[in-house]
Amino acid sequence: YSSVSGGTGNLASGETSSVSGGETNEAKGTSASISGGGSGLASGDRSSIAGGGSLQALGKGSVALGGEQSIAGGDYSLIAAGRYNKASGDFSSITGGYSNKASGLYSSVSGG
Repeated sequence: YSSVSGGTGNLASGETSSVSGGETNEAKGTSASISGGGSGLASGDRSSIAGGGSLQALGKGSVALGGEQSIAGGDYSLIAAGRYNKASGDFSSITGGYSNKASGLYSSVSGG
């Protein structure tokens, strides 16, 4: 059972996925969720996007909390803020900054 409870132009197509706000967001993964922002894509199973613009949560259990045009691509990866960041390693994280990449297992970037 998927649900869309607010916003404009949102789509929840994954099994038990949900979108609760924002604009033109898509929750495709199983149990994926998007609570706000715009043009977000949560395609990983149990992935989530909290806000921001043009964020992607592609890995299983990945999380994008905010920022713009960033990708949480690794399994259980995290994007907290910033722009043009890519956390592609499993369990990787980026907490801010601009054009950063965290591609290794358990790698992290805290700003810059």
